[in-house]
Amino acid sequence: MQNNAIMQYKQQAVSTMSKGEQLVLLFDEALKNLHYGSVMLKKEDYATAEKCTEKCKRIFTYLSSILDRKYPISQDLYQLYYFANQQIIRASVRREAALLDELVPLVQEMRETWAQAEKLIHMKK
Repeated sequence: MQNNAIMQYKQQAVSTMSKGEQLVLLFDEALKNLHYGSVMLKKEDYATAEKCTEKCKRIFTYLSSILDRKYPISQDLYQLYYFANQQIIRASVRREAALLDELVPLVQEMRETWAQAEKLIHMKK
């Protein structure tokens, strides 16, 4: 019963967020799973690592799918998301945590960029 209430609360919290806040949340989730996936690869817990990398791949696939292709920056973002997915796949296949670790600064930078953009939008309102 309590878990159901927590899930409802989380769903409501996400549904009331702005698109920018939702993007930042997605990047936070990707970063969490990159870190945890790396730790699990180092511990040779490949099943758990796979769950983490799958979550990351789904996030970057989703981010790619929502791009509005009429803007030139969309192609650049697509290339970044594509690279992230390729790196995650390589890490999974090779079982190399270092490949996930190398991806973290890029994802962190993307997250910070979206967070700054969201702040600027709120400042203009």
